[in-house]
Amino acid sequence: MNLRLIHSPLFYKILFVLSLGVLLFISAITYKHISNISKSTDSVVQSYKATLELEQLMSYVKDAETGVRGFVITRDSLFLKPYLGSREKINNSFIVLRNLSAGNELQLSHLNMLYVLVNRRYENFNNTLKGAAASELSHTKKFEKSFILGKVVMDSIRSEINKMIVLENKYLKDRNKVYAYQIFITPIFTITIIFLTLSLIILSYIKINRDLKVLQVANDKLLFSKESSDQSEILGNYSSWIWNLDTNKITFSDNQYRLLGCEPGAFEAVRGATLRFIYPDDMPIIQDAIKVIIKEEKLPEIEYRIIREDNGEIRHLKSVGKLIYDSFGNRNIIGTNSDVTQERVVNIKIEERNRELERSNQELASFNHVASHDLQEPLRKIQTFISRFSEEDKANLSQTAKNYLFKIEDSATRMRILIDDLLLFSRTNKSEKIFHKADLNEIFETTKLELSQVILDKKGKVTSSNLPELNVIPFQMQQLFNNLIGNSLKYSRTDVPIEINITCEKITASNEKVLNTNSSEKFYKISFKDNGMGFEQEFSEKIFILFNRLHPNKEFQGTGIGLTICKKIAENHKGFIFADGILNQGATFTLYLPETN
Repeated sequence: MNLRLIHSPLFYKILFVLSLGVLLFISAITYKHISNISKSTDSVVQSYKATLELEQLMSYVKDAETGVRGFVITRDSLFLKPYLGSREKINNSFIVLRNLSAGNELQLSHLNMLYVLVNRRYENFNNTLKGAAASELSHTKKFEKSFILGKVVMDSIRSEINKMIVLENKYLKDRNKVYAYQIFITPIFTITIIFLTLSLIILSYIKINRDLKVLQVANDKLLFSKESSDQSEILGNYSSWIWNLDTNKITFSDNQYRLLGCEPGAFEAVRGATLRFIYPDDMPIIQDAIKVIIKEEKLPEIEYRIIREDNGEIRHLKSVGKLIYDSFGNRNIIGTNSDVTQERVVNIKIEERNRELERSNQELASFNHVASHDLQEPLRKIQTFISRFSEEDKANLSQTAKNYLFKIEDSATRMRILIDDLLLFSRTNKSEKIFHKADLNEIFETTKLELSQVILDKKGKVTSSNLPELNVIPFQMQQLFNNLIGNSLKYSRTDVPIEINITCEKITASNEKVLNTNSSEKFYKISFKDNGMGFEQEFSEKIFILFNRLHPNKEFQGTGIGLTICKKIAENHKGFIFADGILNQGATFTLYLPETN
């Protein structure tokens, strides 16, 4: 296995790329180093050339001055020969110096000043020669003035050249340091490159050895993974297949044969090999799927039936596939087949249960209709007939008859309240959950207004802190406030004026133990606290159960539905409601509403 890997084309490709990369890297670094040395050498030579050229320029000016003096003294034109050829030489020197000083603003400024001075000196030479030819300057004050002026200009030229030479010597010193440094690091650089190259080779060797071991481990894992995948297909009752669209080669997993009721490898995996297992009515599904694979290079999810070869059992299969390109660029459809027969059976049962549920809902709707219309009509008649008994009629009745009449009236009233509460509970369950932004302060004030007479009768006090604006189902939230505040008013103590206080704070769910969650979701915690009769804490959950009441009808009228409606409203708003009570001290109902709905 190892020898085969070492001699594989991939191994040599990787080795070639690494070697080429090392060579390119060393070449680039070496080129840069040689380029730096070359630049340092050019800089040193440039300084030498500039110094020599400045000295040469000074020499040309001196020669011109000597020639002019000789001519003035002897009137011999032979002395003018150095002067006549000096100007061209000086101009050439300036050109050379400008090229050497390119980019050096300080030297260029000195050079420009030098050029001006040289021009001025040559103007002086010209004036001197013209005067000498006309015999105007000999032993005159004008001659002496011209001679002195020429000396001043000559001194300025010499001074400017000296300044430039001093600068060039400074540059030369700095450039010699750089050059010496480049020469110094050359052997160090060479040794470093050799060391890096050897290190890379050693690291590559170590890496190759490690990769061989990793590859061996990976091969073992791949073998185990294949065995695990085969077992998973058996346990999961699915199979896999690969169809190479370019070579038209098909590969089945072993479980593909088992799903069809055959032994693995029982037939050749070629196109159309499995068509004989397809249930005849579902053959068009498979034929269309093959066309889609060829045309669109994909397989959308399809479901069809097969007939197993071993026992003739009809099974439901679901297939899906997607296009994958291999390392050679070939197009492969990777597909899976799942036996979904059990799922189909479950779905059929679910459909039957849904139909039963739908029938139950229809029956419930009929009940609601009966409760809201048919049951209320007899009640209305009973209450109407009872109301027609005048006080005179009642006086003619026996005490027993009066008691019966009172019980009939009381039962009819309780029956009407029960029907109304049941309809309200049904509406809470089935109404559309349309949320709107609502101010809970306004809902609270509306509740106080609706219960104002009861509050007045009870000599009660109902207060609230600032409540938030939330997305709620407005009529349900109004009902919740009515029920909770009304409940506190109903169960007040006769000897203690009822006080109801509503508070609100924003909390994080994970900080509230009763919510039993680690969620960071934000809630508004709204507490309805009263000083009424309260209840034993053991009943804190039972009081939310439908029709569950802690007090008999003789003491307090009610149906046991109000708090159930409150709990349902909280759930409709993805919230929670809890109750805490202390007997003869009061009760607290805590509502948790999410910040966003």
